[in-house]
Amino acid sequence: MSITQDQLQFIINSDVEHIVGRLQCDKGMPLDKAFSSVYNSSIYKKLLNIDTGLYLQSADYIYDYLNEEMNHANN
Repeated sequence: MSITQDQLQFIINSDVEHIVGRLQCDKGMPLDKAFSSVYNSSIYKKLLNIDTGLYLQSADYIYDYLNEEMNHANN
């Protein structure tokens, strides 16, 4: 199965939207900080890399990895 660049971008944008919403709800982050947390993470870089296959996972699965990354960064 091949995926177009437009389809990939839609999937990634949808995941980011969901993750940002969860950061706002779970951690009380303002919108700009939530987006910044996602876009500046190593998880986002992996999400953009089609070879990792991370884009195929659910947004909740990706959020869990991002949350783990953020917890390690704060310790």
